Amino acid sequence: MRKRRNARILPMLLVQSIAVIIIALSSFTFMTWLVTDVFGVDNTYAAAGYEALGTLIIFIIIMVPLNTILYRKRSKELSTLSDNIRKVAEGDYSVRITYRPSDPMAPIYEDFNKMCAELGSVQLLRNDFINSYSHEFRTPIASINGFASLLLDKKLTDEEQKEYLRIIADESKRLSDLASSTILLSRLSAQQIVTDAEDYDLSEQVRQCSIILSKSWMEKKIEFSGTFSRALVHASRELLQHVWINLLDNAVKYTAEGGEISVSVEEKDGIAEVVISDTGAGMDSGTLQHLFDPYYRGSSSRSSAGLGLGLAIAKRVIDLSDGTIDARSEEGTGTVFTVRLPANVNHR
Repeated sequence: MRKRRNARILPMLLVQSIAVIIIALSSFTFMTWLVTDVFGVDNTYAAAGYEALGTLIIFIIIMVPLNTILYRKRSKELSTLSDNIRKVAEGDYSVRITYRPSDPMAPIYEDFNKMCAELGSVQLLRNDFINSYSHEFRTPIASINGFASLLLDKKLTDEEQKEYLRIIADESKRLSDLASSTILLSRLSAQQIVTDAEDYDLSEQVRQCSIILSKSWMEKKIEFSGTFSRALVHASRELLQHVWINLLDNAVKYTAEGGEISVSVEEKDGIAEVVISDTGAGMDSGTLQHLFDPYYRGSSSRSSAGLGLGLAIAKRVIDLSDGTIDARSEEGTGTVFTVRLPANVNHR
């Protein structure tokens, strides 16, 4: 960026310097001709004095208006930038500065516009987060309140009472899970380093997580296959377990009865790679774009279950672990999650 900005400013300074030199030489040449050829001054010292004084006067006459014009132009540019910075400071992130590509201030204006766009997106994300957060909490609370009121005010059969109590219990658990997940995401968002990293075999951890969820995929008669090759990493065992449980649980949750789930863990070129794929309903491009946003649950087929925080937590954990996570999916063809982490090749 600095090179790009200098590439605009240096030519401008070079042109201005050449212009000053040309004006000075032209003024001196003109005064030499005027003193010697027009006025015929023969005295060398007198001629030199007249030439110097005349050159200075002509130089001042030309440079004062020119510098005034340049000063006004620079003042206008700085005033434009200052006014828009003040608007941003007041919370208006929609401001943009229009400019010509040839303008020396173009790189600065471009950076300013990018900054405003980023601040605007952050503001929008914060508003969406607050709205989603309050909505997610309000929904189970309203359910609990409503069914508790029915239990108090109505004469209900035993079956109805059991059904309402079950709903209250489910919504209470959902509320508790939401609070726990929100606290975890907040803690991870503030965390910059992993303090409990250790050396361990990633394949064994993923295999154990698969076993933990085996009851779920066996109940849906899902065909499960896995390839677990040795892959050593230096990371937080506890945090990464959140990732594998969430990805495997989603695969089971969104795969229809009789579907397939496959898991592979291997090390390639110093990278530990975990791939979890399923033959579930898949996702459209809009859902993929916001997949790792907090509280985002996509289409109605995905919004019926979950809190919308699991993938946001998984993404933050992988970021803290210096890895990457991405998803490929198409509606009706399933989803593939790929996680890549630095392999610990020095501890074998």
